[in-house]
Amino acid sequence: MSENLGPIHYMMYEKIKFQDKITNYLLDGDTSKVDKINKAVSTDPLEDLIDQENIHGWLDSKIDVVENRLNYALNNSENTKEKLYEFGKINAQGKDFSNFNSVFTDLNMLLLDGMPCDRGLAAQIDNNGDLYLITNNNLHSKYESQTINPEDSKDNVCQGGHDHDHHESFEISNNDNINLNDEKSNYHDYRYAFLKGYFADSPYDVEMINGINFRIFPKIK
Repeated sequence: MSENLGPIHYMMYEKIKFQDKITNYLLDGDTSKVDKINKAVSTDPLEDLIDQENIHGWLDSKIDVVENRLNYALNNSENTKEKLYEFGKINAQGKDFSNFNSVFTDLNMLLLDGMPCDRGLAAQIDNNGDLYLITNNNLHSKYESQTINPEDSKDNVCQGGHDHDHHESFEISNNDNINLNDEKSNYHDYRYAFLKGYFADSPYDVEMINGINFRIFPKIK
């Protein structure tokens, strides 16, 4: 149980809400069918919505909502990868590409991989200076085979013991040891399309590695 609403919880809710923006874009603004499965998360201020006696469980349940909705959109939109590429380009406009810290700070607000203590995604820079987005745990695959009941996640608790101001998974590591899991993932194929659009007009390029990881590196001039 989380007792205090902190900056990391506000960050998480921004990440959660962005997934509904993806869903809305893929469905050309017509979410009437997916709304019958799970209603969109509210955009009202977090402090007016959240159960402050159960912050972690409440946020986890909202992750289920947006993941269910996004899975529907990925399977029911037309020209899905093309749309994700274009949406990536749109969301890169005006962003700071001067260094990887700025890049990851922004991307981290767009990519959702469970709660921070799930450690689904990590960012590392290797000894060549390339940025890796590393999937330690594919938290999206379960939504591909079934609709998850958000109510079931309200009892989830965080065992990480971190404070509510920041989390190490929101920061880039410089550990030279980079371990890349290998997995086939439809979700990450779609994420790749978004990332290619995001970096299309930037100084960087992106490649997928082992199906669920991404290397971001300077474009060859």
